[in-house]
Amino acid sequence: MNRPPLHLPNAEFRARLKRLLACQKRLRLDAVLLVTETNLYYFTGLETSNGLLLSGPEDGPAFHTDFRYLTMARRQAPWLSSRPLWRPADEQSVLAGLGQDWRRIGYEGRMGAERFLRWQKALPHVEWVDVSSAVAELRSVKSRAEQQAMRNAVAANDQLFAALMQQTVPGMSEWDIRSLVRREADLLGQGEAFNTIACVGRNGAECHHRPDGTVLKRGQPLLVDLGLRLNHYCADMTRCVFFGKPTPLYRELHAVVHTANRKAVRAIRPGVACRDIDAVARGHIEKAGYGKYFGHGLGHGLGLEVHESPSFSSACGTVLKPGMVLTVEPGIYLPGKIGLRLEDVIVVTRTGCEVLTRTPHALTV
Repeated sequence: MNRPPLHLPNAEFRARLKRLLACQKRLRLDAVLLVTETNLYYFTGLETSNGLLLSGPEDGPAFHTDFRYLTMARRQAPWLSSRPLWRPADEQSVLAGLGQDWRRIGYEGRMGAERFLRWQKALPHVEWVDVSSAVAELRSVKSRAEQQAMRNAVAANDQLFAALMQQTVPGMSEWDIRSLVRREADLLGQGEAFNTIACVGRNGAECHHRPDGTVLKRGQPLLVDLGLRLNHYCADMTRCVFFGKPTPLYRELHAVVHTANRKAVRAIRPGVACRDIDAVARGHIEKAGYGKYFGHGLGHGLGLEVHESPSFSSACGTVLKPGMVLTVEPGIYLPGKIGLRLEDVIVVTRTGCEVLTRTPHALTV
């Protein structure tokens, strides 16, 4: 039964704010200003469409929001100072008054440019430091409570796929399949974490194909990339199944992608750079002769958002740490013919990794 999302204990958010303060001190910042909804939720547990977390040099973090959310914020986070947010028209003057003695301020590079330019105008004497990477690093290592939330989301996603396969039959369109996923995601969680990708036949060669009216027929493969959101955390999984007797090419590609997935998983452990894990899977696919048909990274971080830091890609030198949660999703895409991808969610442990996704890599339904 679908229920409203549960929140982690207040102690979790208080611990995150302590880490933010330690980061602020390490970067020698007089203040940090956070405004994006995901980061506001990560540090406060509050869901608002309008808010600002200000971590100043003296009285600690304070959450500023407008009349619509102020009562809720004070009730839900009594340990956090919640204050009325000034009018947008007053923001420049308020910041100018607050920041007379500030010299280095942390901000999010993902915030709107127009608002940031107003901040710069209000405080032209300060050095603005983009803390996006620092915050992403804080979020990349999941606490035990977060890891459990991720386990629950991935387990529910396994149930979602099983329910989908019980209802999917030849004669349904990609759009029909996508609609089934959306319905089941509402029943098992709080909806989709991202728009479902459903690809019939040759459409699987398009990595991020948008479902259309293409009808699934007997003797065709189906690629489904789906993920639900449960208690604020995202799941993600891709499976490829054949309706009927798989063709020799499908069997060959499935075996190559499956082995690439397993080799990468076995190589994951603390202290290894993300790009080295990408190289393991990529090297296997290249050796099989399909290197140029694997054009995306091996995987990405997962949490409150579907794509988080770090990533399994050739460009990511981040060293793996226990508690990081990522996807492993090698693929091969032959334009106009076929595409396969097998995606699992893993959590890095002290000695290696644990695969959270339990759905088998089956060839057929």
